[in-house]
Amino acid sequence: MGAERHRVFDWDEVLDESNYYELLGVLEIADEGAIQAAFHEFARAFHPDAHLGAEESVRGAARRVFQRGAEAYRVLSDPAARQRYDFALSRGQLRLGAREVPAANASVTGRRALEELVESPAARQRARRAEELIDQGDLAGAMRELKMARHYEGGATPDLDERIDALDLALFASGD
Repeated sequence: MGAERHRVFDWDEVLDESNYYELLGVLEIADEGAIQAAFHEFARAFHPDAHLGAEESVRGAARRVFQRGAEAYRVLSDPAARQRYDFALSRGQLRLGAREVPAANASVTGRRALEELVESPAARQRARRAEELIDQGDLAGAMRELKMARHYEGGATPDLDERIDALDLALFASGD
């Protein structure tokens, strides 16, 4: 745990001086697959759930680093946001403004928000909660909420099932 603790604190210390590429450990010419693979590796190391047994200072640092890494992934995996980021980076700006960063629940392929994938009020409530949990980095909690949303919808919903599968993959990649 000592080496992991130091790694978390080391990244937390340089977080505001690091660009998105450095944070994920990819070159600026990295393709979508390389960025996704780098984020999965990053998530295994810094996801807050990977540090549940650590003291609060470590958990807080891991949370900050993970949130910035998730921001980096959202920007670098969205072609339009990445283009804006590359331009901003060329001018010395290490981060995009909050309005320029794609929301965690907005798909880079234009998919709808989770709430739009269900019809019943109870399922919509669960989908909204899942989006909040994803924003907080709680993928396991989001998975539980999405499964409840599917239950309230009365069974199979292809778009929701696709999102559940994607979340399951993210959980697997993060080791949860």
